[in-house]
Amino acid sequence: MGDDLHLNVSAMDEKHDAFLDILARIQSCEKGDFMALFAEMIEHTKAHFAFEEEMMTRLGFNDRKEHFDEHAHMLSEMNYFFEKAKRMPAFGKSYINDYAYEKFKRHVTNIDSQLAMFLKEKNYIGANGSLQEL
Repeated sequence: MGDDLHLNVSAMDEKHDAFLDILARIQSCEKGDFMALFAEMIEHTKAHFAFEEEMMTRLGFNDRKEHFDEHAHMLSEMNYFFEKAKRMPAFGKSYINDYAYEKFKRHVTNIDSQLAMFLKEKNYIGANGSLQEL
């Protein structure tokens, strides 16, 4: 997970870094901690997506439907693997170890980058990468 996925929008980068921290903790956790950390990752992702969706709606981001659909798909997928992991832990471990990072990376690179570009073009981002008061 050594890729630099920062978009130079601190509010987004902080949420992405927190997700990656949770993912790293899940990947290296003890068996007994796996489901609680997986649940934490889902809750973090829900809050992260809600933040982005509120911002996109408030600022009139044109491509928000595609972005919202991607969020819904990713959360549905996470919940699917979480439920499967309750019965078959190896299934959940496979998702976390072999798939979750690549899915996250594609989302940041292909979807979130469009939002970051919009925020920068509309001057919603300050010199230090922070969101301007809107």
